[in-house]
Parts: sequence; structure tokens; C-alpha cells
Amino acid sequence: MNQFELRRVEQQLREALQDTALSWVLDDVDAAIAAGVPEEKILRRRQQRRGDNSPAASPAAAAARYEVVDRSLLGLGEYEASRKRGTLVIATRSMTDEERVQLLLDAVRRVLVELPEMEMEVLKTLRTEPEGDTGNRSVAEAVVFEPDESARLRRSRTEFRGDRTLAERRNHVSQLLADVTREVVS
Repeated sequence: MNQFELRRVEQQLREALQDTALSWVLDDVDAAIAAGVPEEKILRRRQQRRGDNSPAASPAAAAARYEVVDRSLLGLGEYEASRKRGTLVIATRSMTDEERVQLLLDAVRRVLVELPEMEMEVLKTLRTEPEGDTGNRSVAEAVVFEPDESARLRRSRTEFRGDRTLAERRNHVSQLLADVTREVVS
């Protein structure tokens, strides 16, 4: 897909989630997009001419004495040498259109396919009666996944009941998302 098509797909996914009980997924995706993609870089001093030891006149001039080298552009030997002469730093870059669409698709897959599967597994574990149980405990009927207490308030909260989502429907949604993902990557 080209950039125009990727942006159109991203917009369509956002519109599909916007006014639904899943609009909170967009908050999390937007936070991840704003954080960017971390990358390792090497910060090293540029080669100076002999005798050029004058103090920098401004912060910009001081910064110009250094260069940032993308670690992925260096071979192993050059990387090791650069690490000795420079400092390994973590920088962030903006996500590409493809990465943003992939992030949205992954988030939807986690909520609509993986979360109900996790709930079913947890319920199966909770519903098994331990040996020696005299039947005095109540049976779990649902699992609710709560956000961290420190997390900011969501636009809305969504309760999913995995036992109400048919495995056939989850498989169908999973297949649709896989098809879209293949199309995005191609």
C-alpha cells in the first residue's frame, strides 16, 4: 500500500472505533503514537581541525560539535569503535503510516480476539473445583479487566464477556484482521 492508501485505512479504522464502546482504544493508540518509536543512536564528537579548541560561543555551536549516528547504519566493528568514542543514546522517531495502521490493527485484535480468549482461559481455571472442595465457594461468572489505578480516565469503559463471544466469531474477526494486515504490509 502507498502512503495515501495507508492514511485512508487509518482514518477508516479510527472512524469505525470513534463513537463506539471501543473509543478508549484510540486513546491508547494515540498515546503510543505520540511516544514514538525508540531507536538506538550513537552520540559522538565530530572530527575537529587541529588547533580548533576554542570554546563554543553559543549552545548551538556546542551542539554542532557532535553528531548523532544511527546505530543500524554502522557495521559491528564500526559500532564497537563508535561506542568507545561516543555515547549510546535512545532517541525516538515518529511512526510511519504503516506502523500506525499496524498498531491500530494490533490493538483491535487484542481487544476483540485475544482478550475474550484470555477471559475464557481464566474462567476455565477459576471454575475448576479443587480437590477436597465441599462446594462452599461461589463460581466465577465473568472476568473484568480493569485499567491500572494510575492510568488516566478513559473515555468510556467496556465490559466484554468472552463466554458470550462465540469462538467462530472470534476466529472470523481474527482472519479478517490478518487479511487486512497482509494487505497493509504488501
